[in-house]
Amino acid sequence: MSKFRVSFYKTVPGASGHSSKHLQNQVDLSSDSPSGALVEAERLFDRDDLKADRVEVVHISSASHSEKSTMSRKS
Repeated sequence: MSKFRVSFYKTVPGASGHSSKHLQNQVDLSSDSPSGALVEAERLFDRDDLKADRVEVVHISSASHSEKSTMSRKS
C-alpha cells in the first residue's frame, strides 16, 4: 500500500481577473492506487457540501515492509 494526499479545491475568480484555487479539505490515506484513495476520500467528504470543482491526488510515500506487515496483522 502507498500513502496518498487527496485535496479538494474550489476555483475562485480574483479581482485582477485571474482565478486561484482555494483548498476546501485535505486528507492523507493509504491505498493501493490513486483512484482508490480518491474513492475513499469522496466517502469521507461530500463534494457538494465542499463546493469543490477540482481534486488532486498526490503520491506521498510507499509503505515500508514493516508497515505492510503491521497493516496485514491489523486486518
